[in-house]
Amino acid sequence: MHGEAHVRRRLNPSKRKQLLMKDAISVFALRGIGRAGHTEIAQRAGVSVATVFNYFNTREALVDEVLDEVENYLINLSVSAVDKPGSAAEVLDHCITTIIHACKTYPDYFKIWLEWSSSVREDTWPRYLKFQSQMMSLIETQIENAVNDGRLAPGLPAHDRARWALGNAHMLVMMVFSPDAEDESSIRELISRGFSHTLGISPA
Repeated sequence: MHGEAHVRRRLNPSKRKQLLMKDAISVFALRGIGRAGHTEIAQRAGVSVATVFNYFNTREALVDEVLDEVENYLINLSVSAVDKPGSAAEVLDHCITTIIHACKTYPDYFKIWLEWSSSVREDTWPRYLKFQSQMMSLIETQIENAVNDGRLAPGLPAHDRARWALGNAHMLVMMVFSPDAEDESSIRELISRGFSHTLGISPA
């Protein structure tokens, strides 16, 4: 711990904050949005509590920046997931693969998302609704484009399909984290059927 703290003292402020944010994400995933705080982050990082307060001046600022980090990660991930040429079925498969891989590689981001999406707290819920609106807009645009170029069949309005698609993504993440989760191929098959039906993807 002493060696780690010594190395961190020599870091520039930007790099130090990146490392503190990494620790903050881990603590929030473990303790929850309502309970995680500066003390736990300091203990995990091997620094003083005052150091953490130096970068996150209040608990409100800490929560805001953690949620900023989660938002940016999930939005960037979503953009990269849909950024693939091919049929609607191929893009869908790429999206599912991307989400499953990300859940296993960066699970803490998704654990915070799951809690945030189901905790109707007056201090965080309005912000979640704004984030959800961003995600919906991203998905809706992709659906509209796919309908217009013939990759998706006409049917439900794009907004409704986007809402169902986001719900299926939420269920996919919950299934990956379930203690009694099925094998990956079973999860992929179930989720793929749900997405295909919701989005209007014809069987190959």
